Amino acid sequence: MNEVPLLPLWFTIFLTVWAAVGPLVGILIGHFLVRSWQRSQWLADNQKEEYRRVLAGLNRLNMALVQQDVDGNLDPQEIKQAMEETSVAFNTSLFITDFLEKSEVAGDVLNAVRELNQGGSFDDYQKEYWKAINAIIASAKKTRL
Repeated sequence: MNEVPLLPLWFTIFLTVWAAVGPLVGILIGHFLVRSWQRSQWLADNQKEEYRRVLAGLNRLNMALVQQDVDGNLDPQEIKQAMEETSVAFNTSLFITDFLEKSEVAGDVLNAVRELNQGGSFDDYQKEYWKAINAIIASAKKTRL
């Protein structure tokens, strides 16, 4: 009597090869997925940190200018340090550069500070400041954090 095989020979060979190769393919796919997820997390973490530094610099500058407006005392050293901190935060941002260039929040705030120091209105400065802060926060919320 002749026995009839349950599976064709090519299918048996394929299953044998797949038993050895299949786990390796799964590991490679898993490695690729984890690596891309970690990269996106790394980018999001760096963007979040840069947004925080920019917001902290702008906040320090705003606090110095509010103190100047309330007291009438001008501490040029404090304002200079706050401006430097803000400038460093803007100029050393690598991951949010596109947002900073498109929104021009740095230029808007610095122009408002310049106008305020030349006798401009504190309310006009505050409008520009809050417009910049809200734009930065909105952009930070849009990123994958």
